[in-house]
Amino acid sequence: MGCCLVLGLSQPGFAQSGDEAVINREYPLKALFLYNFGSYVEWPPTAFAGDSQPFVIGFVGSSPVESTLREIAATKKINGRTITVERFAFADAVKPCQILFIARDVSLQNQEQAVDQLRHQDVLIVGESQGFAQRGAVVNFFIEANRIRFEINVDAAAQHHLRISSKLLALAKIVESTDAASR
Repeated sequence: MGCCLVLGLSQPGFAQSGDEAVINREYPLKALFLYNFGSYVEWPPTAFAGDSQPFVIGFVGSSPVESTLREIAATKKINGRTITVERFAFADAVKPCQILFIARDVSLQNQEQAVDQLRHQDVLIVGESQGFAQRGAVVNFFIEANRIRFEINVDAAAQHHLRISSKLLALAKIVESTDAASR
C-alpha cells in the first residue's frame, strides 16, 4: 500500500515486556493506513469545495495516531492536495472532512451519533472499536494474530458515495451492516 514512503517518519514507542524491549507500532501503522486510504478510496467531486481545498482528516477522541499523522501531513500530500489534521471535541462538532477517525475511547453512543450525523455525506468513517463497521463505519481496525487488520463495510461506503479500490478490498475483511446500522 505504499507505506514504505512514510514508515521512517515517526519514532514508535517502546514498552518493556520482561527483559525484552517491545516496539509498539500499532499507532504509527494505523496512521500510515489512514494516510494510504486516501490513495485507495475515490471521493466524489462534491467532497471538495475546490481544487485548492486540502484533504482533511478529522479525529474524535484521543489517540496516539494523531501525532504520527500530523508528522505525515507536514510533508506529504494525498492526490495532490495538502493534508490538514483536525480534532473535533465531540461527534456533533464534526465539520466537513474526507476521513474521520473515531478513537476507541469515544463512547458507543457518540460513535453511533457520528455515524448517524454523517450517514450520507462524502466521508470515510474509520474506527477501532469492536463491531464498529457493522454499526455503520466504513473501515474498522482490529488486531488479529498480533497484526493490524481492517474490515470494510461496502454498503456503508456506498451510502457515503465512496468507491474503494479492489486492491484495498482484497486486503480487508468484508463485513455487512447490522439491521440497525443500515437504516
